[in-house]
Amino acid sequence: MGTGPVVIPAMLVVALLVVAVCFGATATAAAARPSHTDTDAIRLPSSAAAGQPWECCDWVTQDPTFRPPRWRCNDVVDKCSADCQQCEASAAGAGAGFVCRDWIFSLLEPPVCTPRPWDCCDLAACTRDYIPYCRCADKVESCPSNCKECELVEETDSDPPRYRCLDVFHGYPGPKCTPWISKSN
Repeated sequence: MGTGPVVIPAMLVVALLVVAVCFGATATAAAARPSHTDTDAIRLPSSAAAGQPWECCDWVTQDPTFRPPRWRCNDVVDKCSADCQQCEASAAGAGAGFVCRDWIFSLLEPPVCTPRPWDCCDLAACTRDYIPYCRCADKVESCPSNCKECELVEETDSDPPRYRCLDVFHGYPGPKCTPWISKSN
């Protein structure tokens, strides 16, 4: 039993419709949005993060049901960027600022605005909060310069001595130091 000659083209049409619905919503919103700036102005990629509504985000949300991943920034800002299509007043009240409710599609999590106390972390311990509090338990030769609380790890057979940064970061722990492929050795 095989597929009929109509089934495969029908599946392609359905797939194209799904893509059009998912990505077309942002295009129609952009076309329908009235311009509040000079209509003859040319926006260069350097004026915003390549057309993205934000450059970095401390309070990011990932849509768990959507692939490729899409992200929303919940940071409260004084003014939404010109690339934000859905700018709303903050729920904190009048005068508290604005939140951009746009979704962006990216395989990688958007960069954080507040730097982490570490560049990378293999052994992160995080709470299960919506935005977790994390601590990196990696033992390193020296703590990073932006680590505020550095602890000497007591090991008798360690030369040079090993340290651990005890700072707590509100957000995701960031990238791993050791690629997962090399851990199989």
